[in-house]
Amino acid sequence: MRIAADISVKPALEPLLEQFHRTYPKAHIEIIYTSELQAIEGLLADSFRVAIVAREYTAAESLALVEQKIRPKKTRLAREGIAVIGFPKRTDSLLPLDTLLSWLKNPACPYTFVIEGGGGSGILRYLRDSLLGGEMPKAPLYRADSAPAVIEYVRRTPQAIGLIGAAWVCDREDSTTRKFLKDVRLFALSARGRNDYYYPYAGYLRPGFYPFTRDVYALNREPRMGLGTGFVSYAAGPEGQRILLKSELLPAVAPIRIVELKEEPLEITRGE
Repeated sequence: MRIAADISVKPALEPLLEQFHRTYPKAHIEIIYTSELQAIEGLLADSFRVAIVAREYTAAESLALVEQKIRPKKTRLAREGIAVIGFPKRTDSLLPLDTLLSWLKNPACPYTFVIEGGGGSGILRYLRDSLLGGEMPKAPLYRADSAPAVIEYVRRTPQAIGLIGAAWVCDREDSTTRKFLKDVRLFALSARGRNDYYYPYAGYLRPGFYPFTRDVYALNREPRMGLGTGFVSYAAGPEGQRILLKSELLPAVAPIRIVELKEEPLEITRGE
């Protein structure tokens, strides 16, 4: 079966899907990576049984499914940071959130903001609904279809600021991520009223140290238990949550790690 997902979380979902297929070799799921808007539209039209996006159902969307005798279901999978990237030769990498918002609200802003997700970008909707009081950014905008396209634009444009899913540039063990980090400057952000700066790594998302975050949900329209529901359950389970954590998304349910400490006498030998 096919499910849809916001392009911003592709680096986190690819290893998750790979491990799911290894665990259940008779199952086959294809993830279509697209914009948030197209993923939701496909879900409502029954082109996809599941959509993984960074928002919940709206009241109108829930009502539309109920009218089709479908009970809309949602599962929170993780919290995602939105990474802010700039030209690689910038000398500064610290950015207060208030400064970023002032740039976004300024029609004469000297920077062009490059947004991942194309015309139906979930990041653009997040800026409008969660940070800018329902208004669209007034700064110059360029909408790119994918994070690699955003990175390429920022790499060659000194006056560009890119906004992409953090998984694209925060998994430091991934060779593709390491290449991307050589091409752009990753900004550390400070929350309002704070003077400490943090990168969008999972450990800084739970306490709210990194201020530019959103929750990722699996929206499900399956009328009964099926393959889509099974994949969502796997993603929300212990193994799936660990895979999401490795990609620097903060799991909705933190995997439990038990550490046993043993007290033993310590012998110290002094040198002659």
